[in-house]
Amino acid sequence: MALAIIYLVLIAPSSNKKIQEYKNVLYAHRGLHGNGVAENSVTAFKKAVEAGYGIELDIRLSKDGKLVVFHDDTLDRVTNAHGRVDEYTAEELSRIALSDTEDTVPLFSDVLSLVNGRVPLLVEIKEDAGKYGVSDAAAEMLKSYTGPYIVESFNPLSLGNFAKKMPDVQRGILSQNYLKDERYRKPLYFLLGALLLNRVCKPSFIAFNHNHHSSVSLRIARRLFGAVTFAWTVKSAEEEAAARAHGFDGIIFEGYLPKS
Repeated sequence: MALAIIYLVLIAPSSNKKIQEYKNVLYAHRGLHGNGVAENSVTAFKKAVEAGYGIELDIRLSKDGKLVVFHDDTLDRVTNAHGRVDEYTAEELSRIALSDTEDTVPLFSDVLSLVNGRVPLLVEIKEDAGKYGVSDAAAEMLKSYTGPYIVESFNPLSLGNFAKKMPDVQRGILSQNYLKDERYRKPLYFLLGALLLNRVCKPSFIAFNHNHHSSVSLRIARRLFGAVTFAWTVKSAEEEAAARAHGFDGIIFEGYLPKS
């Protein structure tokens, strides 16, 4: 009985009701990209705003400590450059083309100015364990942003750090069943996948791999605590219908245009 109580205390999300206004939003994953439009690009964000979708995007630090919008640790997958993003200054990144388009790696500040509160933002903090530069800089920059936004991260320490600085901002833990991937069959990833580190950050929502909807901790958090859950990353109308049938509230999508 004692272990069961400890387990429930550890996975319990925050009961903050402000997340309700964000839970039914359709979030374009890295903007509305594809068909010649690069992910996490100004063009992708413009298209999402024009279509009225919320925007999910990723932030990390450049070499000179500027917040830039980019998903991967390294530039190799979506540019012709090589190496880690944090080995380049923001100015250098601004000259690197994304996926052979005219778009380059944008500053987070420029994206905030572009969106200007017209659609909700879902900001993913990309930060290694034990480092707080991204979450510190994000909190400082978002203090002056008046549009609707929420934040998320796979790193509960980053969310906990952000919460200390911006306690009223809704935040979510990103997770999945890590045990399905041999690379992540380690104790830390078991704890993360089972949501046992929720106590560190007290998330107001849980963003979970929709293919892993049968996760025990996810189902308990939803049914017992009424946790708001977002599905990532939904790639078709059929997957969206399945995610909703499995109890997900918010939808993070790419590769198709969902109906609002």
